[in-house]
Amino acid sequence: MDRETIYFYDKPSDKVKEEHIFLNNFAYSPFVLDGLEYKTVEHFYQANKFVGSQFEAIRITETPDEAKRLAHSYEYDESEWDKRKDEVMMRALKAKFEQHSELKEQLLNTGNLKLVEDSQRDLYWGGSMEGSQNRLGQMLEELRSNYRKTN
Repeated sequence: MDRETIYFYDKPSDKVKEEHIFLNNFAYSPFVLDGLEYKTVEHFYQANKFVGSQFEAIRITETPDEAKRLAHSYEYDESEWDKRKDEVMMRALKAKFEQHSELKEQLLNTGNLKLVEDSQRDLYWGGSMEGSQNRLGQMLEELRSNYRKTN
């Protein structure tokens, strides 16, 4: 039998409750990594596909939508990025939750429920479509489990 599930995304819907939007990478939760501030996990993730001026241009965009749009306008080595993207995502998630104790507490309060990004377009990070991998949800569950062990 499937575990009860919490769906999250960047806005409420039939499945997504307002209180779970904090799990999404587009949720405003500034953090600092390597001496630089990022407005969201999405800013960090998209910027780290690049170096130099492209990195900085993405990092300082106003919104996560702008960061994603700008990153998609540049060319990058997708096969090289595929090797690094999970590590980059986990670094950003750790920074977000470790620098925002209230968000860490909210994550822990999700209990043992399955976490699923309700993306209808992303087969890798999302988990709502047939054949999707739900990597973002899995990483959040892993982080939650690790926090429980250390608390």
